[in-house]
Amino acid sequence: MEGRHFAAQRDPRAIQGYVVWWANRQFVPPADVIEYADRIVVLVEIAGMRGADISVVLHNRELIISGTRERMAKGDAAFHQVEIGYGDFQVTVQLPCQVDRNRISAAYRDGLLQVELPRHTENSQVTIPVITEGPQT
Repeated sequence: MEGRHFAAQRDPRAIQGYVVWWANRQFVPPADVIEYADRIVVLVEIAGMRGADISVVLHNRELIISGTRERMAKGDAAFHQVEIGYGDFQVTVQLPCQVDRNRISAAYRDGLLQVELPRHTENSQVTIPVITEGPQT
């Protein structure tokens, strides 16, 4: 990537290849997964969107965050530098533990999506009674 950038400084025609290369790559916003004693927090940096354009889905222990960030420039705009990703995206997070599906919350503020997933606190240990058949001794 640096090679393309520095080549563009020497030859203005080189930036065209750089723009095409960057525009064709998939937009994947950066994400952090933080584990606390009582919850998992997932942070996704996706500035320039509305909360209504972001989908958050929990399937088993997999959190899927997706949406579409629209390109800001419209019409016959000429790009001289392209570094901001746009288009469809999906971030998939494998959760390290079971979570309480009824208490999950998501908030989008200042370009940062924060999903709070409280740990499932119900005791997962089950005692199974043994039924004895036949005469007891």
